[in-house]
Amino acid sequence: MEILISAISIFFLRLADQSLGTIRALLVSKNKSFYAALIGLVESGIWVIAVSKVVRDVDDPILIVGYALGFASGTFLGSYLENIIGVGNIVIRVFSSIDSPSIAFALREKGYLVTVINGEGRDGEVRICWSIIPRRKRKDVIKTIKEVNPDAYVTSDLANPISLKK
Repeated sequence: MEILISAISIFFLRLADQSLGTIRALLVSKNKSFYAALIGLVESGIWVIAVSKVVRDVDDPILIVGYALGFASGTFLGSYLENIIGVGNIVIRVFSSIDSPSIAFALREKGYLVTVINGEGRDGEVRICWSIIPRRKRKDVIKTIKEVNPDAYVTSDLANPISLKK
């Protein structure tokens, strides 16, 4: 019974430290190194405790399974939390027929900045709307686009703005 309790505690330690690691990596990529360092401090402490529990009884496969399951679950949980936190910006591009309702107008009404480029597609003239938005606003923007023009083609990418003012 004691080994099972150890395996469960290792699982939860790894769940916590791997989740923190995923969030820390996101913060590093968004140039938030101070917060990433604080999370790394906690993450590494938890990791040392988890590893020491496994190494103490390394011959017991139940502990190794607890460690591995915690790692996998922590990766999943960290990704989920990262999507909720939504640090950073994304670029939304909307491609629609020139004759369709103005998505740019609808987004601007909601306070988003939009650049419109006219172009030519396979079936004729198109309007391409570009907007850089906070990741956490993605669902709201997609909902607005869908309401205005459900036939629009939408793409998104992570945005890494560079300041030229430094």
